[in-house]
Amino acid sequence: MKKLQICIIDLIHNGPSNSLYRRIMFPNYISIMPQIIGVWCMEEGHDVEYSIFTGSQDLQKLIPNQADLVFISSFTYTAQLAYALSNYARRQGIVTILGGPHARSYPDDARQYFDYVLGLTNKDLIKDLLSSFEINSPLGIQLSSSSQPSHIPGVQERWELIKKVHNPLNIIKITPILGSFGCPYKCDFCVDSEIPYQPLDMEMIKKDLQFLIKKIKHPRVSWYDPNFGVKFDSIMETIESVVPSGNIDFIAECSLSGLNEERIKRLNRNGFKMIMPGIESWFGYGNKSKTGSNFGIEKVKKIADQVNMIQRYIPQVQTNFMFGLDVDEGSAPFELTKKFIDLAPAVYPSFALLSIFGQGNKNNIKYETEKRIIPFPFHYMMSVHTMNIIPKNYTWEEFYIYFIDLLTYCFSARAINNRFNANKALAPKWITLLLSLSIGGRGKASHLSSVLKSLHKEREFQSFVKKETNQIPKFMIEKVKRDLGPMWHFLPNKTLTYNHNVLSKPI
Repeated sequence: MKKLQICIIDLIHNGPSNSLYRRIMFPNYISIMPQIIGVWCMEEGHDVEYSIFTGSQDLQKLIPNQADLVFISSFTYTAQLAYALSNYARRQGIVTILGGPHARSYPDDARQYFDYVLGLTNKDLIKDLLSSFEINSPLGIQLSSSSQPSHIPGVQERWELIKKVHNPLNIIKITPILGSFGCPYKCDFCVDSEIPYQPLDMEMIKKDLQFLIKKIKHPRVSWYDPNFGVKFDSIMETIESVVPSGNIDFIAECSLSGLNEERIKRLNRNGFKMIMPGIESWFGYGNKSKTGSNFGIEKVKKIADQVNMIQRYIPQVQTNFMFGLDVDEGSAPFELTKKFIDLAPAVYPSFALLSIFGQGNKNNIKYETEKRIIPFPFHYMMSVHTMNIIPKNYTWEEFYIYFIDLLTYCFSARAINNRFNANKALAPKWITLLLSLSIGGRGKASHLSSVLKSLHKEREFQSFVKKETNQIPKFMIEKVKRDLGPMWHFLPNKTLTYNHNVLSKPI
């Protein structure tokens, strides 16, 4: 086999941006699987050019003219950009391959614009692909393994790729580590719930941590596990066996059900600086928070007590909420969240809106059969900003009025000041302040206020979100055009439409 020139692009953002926050933080959002594929390609003797797009890079310069293959990793909100990049590369005779969440969620749509679309991927699949590939027209080929790989290249093997995208000028540099695939919880909105839980090799994790301690002075590590600490004693014993107390700062997303005080003390002793538990809803998902049949105000009080306990040991706590769920109705979910903010003032609240991503979860068929999915252009499908499901118990106007009121309360001057003063450690004070004042807080409130304004004034938008038409409003098309910039000219057919009923027959 000849030596191939392989380009790998990790799309972190969907358009140009000079935001200071994105410049500082987005290089830390790099995906792990593109790096793994890069290592596998190099192990087969090929040359690999690896890069990320956070909004400030020249996209066309990310693809070398001499490349034989281009791998693109894409979330759904970067899919239109990925399609344009693929078209640009294919015009030069380069074979294109799509991976990442969008490839798993909308493979049939992606096949129209890529030569290969990857689902679950292991080394054998990549090895076979590299030995025999071609431009496939008019439809690409979908490839998938039966399961996630049992072993992946560790941090040391991926280091040259990680180092390349970490800007030397950035003060904050976070290294991603993966301790497991999948999730034991079966939340009906989560794509990870479809993947069986599978812990990875603890010896590999030991080597990763030992390598980082030698390579970096006081490294920061973010666990990319959908749910860290499912095998709590096993992973903590692994960390304790190789990391002297306080030598690494850790960040992890955990379930509240596993965070009792003894475990929190242990996390504290081992350098965990940020914990991100999912609360989701005050009226459901009690198994994740171990609140059982406690719902409403009783769940609020119980969880507030627990996160306040966590905050005594872990400097920064971010709680994750989901709104737009069918179990919610009336003002109660929003008012209860306000109460929680008052009871746990140091916690930073992160809010997502219910969004359905094609084949990502088999439960999505419920929304298809109920004809509740709004075919927003992929470019808009960031769950922090867009809900593509018609609310079950609200009109659109009611829902956004409630939600904007909640955001205004959570990111008011009073709440921000309380959050700033309640955080005792210096870094969490300023990080939560930055988040509260920018895209995660007031920026989100401002964006959703503009959505509500469009609901009141834009007839096209009203008809679109009420499913009176699938015609995409002109102002939405114009935004995609502005965000893609020069790449808009390469977006195939300039179309932003797709089949949103991928689990059932098209309507």
